[in-house]
Amino acid sequence: MEKFSGTRTLSQSCQMTLTYSNRIEGNTATLDQEESAHLLQVLRKKKGDQVMVTNGLGQGWLAEISVAHKQGAVLTLINRMEEGPGRPYGVHIALAPPKQAARLEWFLEKVTEIGVDRISILSTQRTERTRWRFDRLQRILLAAMKQSGQFRLPVLDPEDVSIQQLGQSVPGSDWEKFIPTCDWGNLPHLSSVYQPGQSVVIAIGPEGDFTPEEVRIAEEHGFHPVLLNDNRLRTETAGVVACVQIHTLNVR
Repeated sequence: MEKFSGTRTLSQSCQMTLTYSNRIEGNTATLDQEESAHLLQVLRKKKGDQVMVTNGLGQGWLAEISVAHKQGAVLTLINRMEEGPGRPYGVHIALAPPKQAARLEWFLEKVTEIGVDRISILSTQRTERTRWRFDRLQRILLAAMKQSGQFRLPVLDPEDVSIQQLGQSVPGSDWEKFIPTCDWGNLPHLSSVYQPGQSVVIAIGPEGDFTPEEVRIAEEHGFHPVLLNDNRLRTETAGVVACVQIHTLNVR
């Protein structure tokens, strides 16, 4: 697993329309049909208008619409925008999907706006929702990236993973690993044990929490059980709270 770097949002990208292209060659960016239709029909942009375009990999450009075609608009790149230094730490959230698809989609939207590098969908013994559409979730991430004026699109793993698979995929020494649970015993709060500046993987369980066996497996792979809050949180709320806490602890 690579170590991810975040992206500082540029003020200009927040002030102008931001679109996305995965086909940028030379000084030309070609938009797919969905992005083209949104830019031209929804946002009412036309040939000659200037917009921002990103490849979702941390790079952005000021561009001009040179071909205003709703099936495949073409932009001419004018200036490349300088990327900020980014975060020195990565944030990877693995979440067991809630029963209602809308709650999963809300989670994806909010953590993208807040700042997340990678998202995994967890398959657990108590997971009730086992089917989800990667293409739809990817579109939600893309819309949230553009809405929040960022140049980096979070990585969404295309297949769900078990807690064991997640543990095996994370390097032991490079990332801090936490598994919040509802066991209020003597567990420490995440905020008291996370070391600011460290990249982090946080596994969020389903409604009904992880089973004791899953917590044991996670611990065998270096995950530390913690509390997020003194109250019981919904799965999607816990994911957002975890993301906010990591960023908050890194700006103190």
